[in-house]
Amino acid sequence: MFFLNLYNLRNIFLVFMQDGVVMNIKIKIGLFVFIIIGVIILNITYKNKTIKTKGQSNLSIMIKGDSGEYVSSNEIPKGNYVLNEEKTVCENGGKVVSYNNSTGQIGFSFLGSDRCSLYFDKILDTEKPVIKNLNVNDKTVTAVLTDNIELSGYGISSSNTVEPTNWTSINGTSFNLSTTITTEGIYYLWVKDSSGNKIVSDSIDLEKKGYQTILINNGGGATTVDDAINYIKGKGTPNFANTATTNEGMYATEDDLGTSYYFRGAVNNNWVKFGKDSSNNDMYWRIIRINGDGSIRMIYSGTTAPTSSTAIVMTGDGTHINTSAFNTDASKMEYAGYMYTLGTQRGNGTSSIIKTLVDSWYEGTSMNTNTKIKSLVADSIFCFDRSVNGTWSSTPSRITQFGARTRIYNNQTWTLKCTDVGDRYTVNLDKGNKALLYPVGLIAVDEVEMAGVHSTSINKNFYLYNGQSFWTGSPNFFRRSIVYVFNFTSSGQFVNTSVKTTTGGVRPVISLSSNAKLSGDGTYNNVYTVS
Repeated sequence: MFFLNLYNLRNIFLVFMQDGVVMNIKIKIGLFVFIIIGVIILNITYKNKTIKTKGQSNLSIMIKGDSGEYVSSNEIPKGNYVLNEEKTVCENGGKVVSYNNSTGQIGFSFLGSDRCSLYFDKILDTEKPVIKNLNVNDKTVTAVLTDNIELSGYGISSSNTVEPTNWTSINGTSFNLSTTITTEGIYYLWVKDSSGNKIVSDSIDLEKKGYQTILINNGGGATTVDDAINYIKGKGTPNFANTATTNEGMYATEDDLGTSYYFRGAVNNNWVKFGKDSSNNDMYWRIIRINGDGSIRMIYSGTTAPTSSTAIVMTGDGTHINTSAFNTDASKMEYAGYMYTLGTQRGNGTSSIIKTLVDSWYEGTSMNTNTKIKSLVADSIFCFDRSVNGTWSSTPSRITQFGARTRIYNNQTWTLKCTDVGDRYTVNLDKGNKALLYPVGLIAVDEVEMAGVHSTSINKNFYLYNGQSFWTGSPNFFRRSIVYVFNFTSSGQFVNTSVKTTTGGVRPVISLSSNAKLSGDGTYNNVYTVS
């Protein structure tokens, strides 16, 4: 191997120019230029191949192992490696100008001879690209992509194991991503850097949630969730002074978790088939409202599928699970509670008779026995207002109204907000009192009123009417040693009903998870099904 240094170059030049050398001056200059070019060409590129380092090569290749120590190698590494520039050194000032870890090619620049020690570090998983602040708004996906080397591209795939067919090129160590996916489905964001490292995001769910499907189907022809919400909110507040005997669709109001969207009137597109009872019969429900957290509140309507004649109103004793007293004793205010503790206004130590029945029924359904079905039921708030218009007493000497009666009959107002956390019946503590064993309860009187009834008016032509009497969970009033709970009767109105009355129907209420998806449009011949 021939090496040329600057000292040799000077001597050759002097020899060429001395008087004793018989040579045409043009030839001398030409030869000198040729030598210069030769020196420049001595920039050496070593491709990935076996290099003998013991006395026969001017390269020492050291690769960092998993233990953290550098181990000698005969080959320049390819793949997930980076050149450690701080440790890499050439004895005579040569420089490493490039390293391609895809091909294992490394380039040098130096004059004359040199010996270089090259150090390579493996790129750890922590050095892969990072996806931050991944967010989905309708069908637009945004995120911040970072990498400590250099970003190379991103792509969208329907699989977290199969790479995207198309990559969008990007560069830099940080990139603000915003991309739109036009087709519904489950997707994954892939990101890669210049070293070939790749990372895959968690699943991006662009399938409509159940509550979004309901909103669009009741959004006045809207094709997006936002437009549907604007349409529903734009309708304002209905005239609660009148009963709702036509299909008024959905309205919006606030509850404890956000904005709730409720059905009102002769609704024919709020049917849902979900779960099986203990006899393996399909169960049918009517949607009451979308809760503020996106879960879907529904009331039991039996095991018979709707038909064209029952599309709005389905009647019969099959529309409730049983008849029962609300409680066994009516002599104290406490017995109006869905749960109660004697001597306490808002105690939850004892379950009412009706709660015990509801829990027993729920326990035998697929909502409790089937893992998949169970996961689709949400823990929601059941609010049964136990506030009073005055000082609370277990056995007051005068008529004492509970909060709902004062609100509805005296003030002509309705609300989906719970005035006291002690009246928020929930399974978990994050939303209420953690008093329930199962995520099931009863409808509140405010929900019945908002669905189409006005105080003592009669309405047999709205979706909650079933030709039977059924209990709400809302306490009514105490008078003459008897406590009453709101009961909607077969006459199509509320009647003062003692908690000991045994003929009240029991219609359980549950909420579907906000992640549940609905197929269908909710009508009698295309009822919503849940997945």
